[in-house]
Parts: sequence; structure tokens; C-alpha cells
Amino acid sequence: MEALALEHVVKSYGGHRVLDDISISVDKGDFVTVIGRSGCGKTTLLKTVNGLVKPECGRVTVAGKDIAAQDEVALRRSIGYAIQSVGLFPHMSVEENIAYVPTISKLDGWTKRERGEKVASLLELVGLEASIATRQPRELSGGQKQRVGIARALAGDPQLLLMDEPFGAVDEITRELLQEQILKIHESRGTTILFVTHDMAEAFRLATRCLVLDQGRVAQYDRPSRIISDPASPFVRELVEKRRRLEPRA
Repeated sequence: MEALALEHVVKSYGGHRVLDDISISVDKGDFVTVIGRSGCGKTTLLKTVNGLVKPECGRVTVAGKDIAAQDEVALRRSIGYAIQSVGLFPHMSVEENIAYVPTISKLDGWTKRERGEKVASLLELVGLEASIATRQPRELSGGQKQRVGIARALAGDPQLLLMDEPFGAVDEITRELLQEQILKIHESRGTTILFVTHDMAEAFRLATRCLVLDQGRVAQYDRPSRIISDPASPFVRELVEKRRRLEPRA
């Protein structure tokens, strides 16, 4: 079943095409990583999916529905979104941050009485103790903030999760732990994930399919093992050859 599709999407800034005729289809439950040089359109592509960026041409569908015909607020609340800077509300506790979207969306099971149990479950899912629910963001480490950001993105039980370099600002050990955690979440929940990264090793470790962008165009979209064994262009071959120890997800 198709979870997401971009059909001939074009987006330009100042006459420069950041996305140049992008067409991809993402199946339900896929973990798609997006890789490419800085400025190749990775973040712009991600933002077209939840309507933060509107293409001048083309069509984006989520669960078979054209997002241009949907209420923007409702669309964004239905899609999980985790970013590198996390963006936790500094005046709210961890619990209030995680519960924010379900609460304002009035989702079932998120009354004030019920949310403590829900938040505890989500904190456990991302590898944190329930006891940190009362803390403020300033009291958390960088890795803890990233985990809380992921828990918040998952709180509304989204079928689609967008992640924009979510582990880029943490140390290598924490990054590896977070990679392991998001793989466990993906395997246990079956959430469809679109994950932007600048790290080829990370992209191949996490992905069921990898999208390589080059100057706003699709250079290759395939399983990591296929990209390693059969790069579709000199650009993709160069990316692969620069990383001697690429290990695709099993």
C-alpha cells in the first residue's frame, strides 16, 4: 500500500530549481533515507510532504490523498516531525511537550488524567525513564532532548514520520544509540519514515530504501544493497566509493 507519493514535483527559489521533477513512491512501512550534497533539496523535499513548502508544479499525496486539498493544520498534526534542533517548548515540562499535539488535537486517550501513562509509555519507547517527565528541557542532555523530540513526534501515533537530520547535533556514541532506537521503533510500530541525513553510513544503516538526490533531481532510488552494487550514475558511484565500510540494513 502506498503511504506517500511525489509526482513531478518542482520547487524553485530565485529562479534556481531546488526540486527538479521529483517523482517517488513510498510504500507503507518503508524507512526511506534521503542523502545528497548540501543544497541538493533534501529538506525542501521533506517540507513539501507536510505542506510547509508548496511546489509550483506537481502533486504530493499522503495515504492516497492530495495534500493540496487538505486542511494544512490537520495535515501537519497527523504527520510526526522531528528535527535536529528539536524545538521543545522551553516553558513546558517534558510531559507537556510530548502531549502537546494530542492534547490540542483532542485525540482519544489524551485527557489530563490519561496522559501520564501515555507519556511514560512513549518515554520507555525511546529509551528514557518515565521519571524525567516532570523535567524542563533545560535540564536534559542533548541526547535526551533528541529522544523527547522523537517521543513528541510519535505521540499522535502518526502513520508517517518526517525526520530532518535529527541526530546531527549529538556525539558519535549517542548518535549510534539513537540509530538503534529508531530502528527498534520502526520495527515495532511499522511507521513509514522519511529521514534526511548527510551521513551516507547512517543512511544505509537505517534504510529499507535510499533516495539519492543530485542538484534537485533523483540520482537513484533503491535498496541500499542495490545502490552499493549497482550505482546508477558517476555521482552515486562517487558517494559509495568515498565510504569504504557501508553496511546496508539487513
